[in-house]
Amino acid sequence: MDSYLKIMTEPHQVEIRQLGNYSKQFLIDNEYLVKAIEKMLLPFKFHVSSTHDSIQVGGDEIAVMLVTKLFDQISGAPDEHKSPEILQTDTIISGVVEHALKHDLSFRFEGLPHPLQPKSLSQVAFMHKLLSKSKKLIFGIGPTGTGKTHLAITAALNQLAKGKVKRIVITRPHIVMEGEIVTPATRAEMERDDQFEYLEDVFADLIGHLKFSNLIEQRKLELMPLGHMRGRTFNDSFIIIDEAQNMTIRKTRMAVTRIGRSSRMVVTGDPTHVDLRSGEPSGLNHILELVRGSDFATIHHFEKTQIIRTRIAAQLEQLYTLQDNDKVAFAA
Repeated sequence: MDSYLKIMTEPHQVEIRQLGNYSKQFLIDNEYLVKAIEKMLLPFKFHVSSTHDSIQVGGDEIAVMLVTKLFDQISGAPDEHKSPEILQTDTIISGVVEHALKHDLSFRFEGLPHPLQPKSLSQVAFMHKLLSKSKKLIFGIGPTGTGKTHLAITAALNQLAKGKVKRIVITRPHIVMEGEIVTPATRAEMERDDQFEYLEDVFADLIGHLKFSNLIEQRKLELMPLGHMRGRTFNDSFIIIDEAQNMTIRKTRMAVTRIGRSSRMVVTGDPTHVDLRSGEPSGLNHILELVRGSDFATIHHFEKTQIIRTRIAAQLEQLYTLQDNDKVAFAA
């Protein structure tokens, strides 16, 4: 297991000493501050307790690390500066998180030429699930722009480079756009089309066009139309099903049951952006209910507040959500 993953596998505890009485009482009794920290460190969790001369922080090691750094900053400030107006804001917390994402939690992967810097703590947690051996079926659920597909492809490239799998298989349903003529080919989803181009962009960004082309030529990477999966079993593979909210229950059943020996499957999608013109229910919602609580699958949820594509993309997404306009349902 890569070193950055080890700090997420076991509970951890740190004792903070040499605190003045004011600092200790401020950190323990300031309910707003503690709640704000809890919210911004999700999905990682921690708990705080105190003794006569120290504060104890326990929980997920990433959360403990960040809380310790944060408390060090606060306790190091003069007591007269510890006013609610100064400290009861999200600024100091987000600063500690952003610094850790840049310097402490970057991913250095075999198979990728450059370190990958996570843009949110949720991305760090999702990557842990992607590479953990405990689950073979992983769901990344949330709005566009949270990095679900990008991280899944990164994990796939790492597993391929380390010899954990022999190939990467990526598929997605064809989305019938407004005004598009539905041909027998698109209906059967048997042809690769321009809706796969953004996947090529992700690979080019991570490993370059030449390496991407080489993987295709060596048959270590297949960008596969959904219809080509029917009747096949994929062994020793890292399988990614993207935009899964736009598959029917029947197609979802066909796709997820293609997983074979020594394979791992990642299913990404946003249940709030379904674009099934047939009127059938989404297979993603259906399978999430089926696997919830199972011992072979895990579900990771991204929130709208974790959109990292651009600030304006996040703002636009929030506006569309508030409007709740069913006519604008498709998100790339």
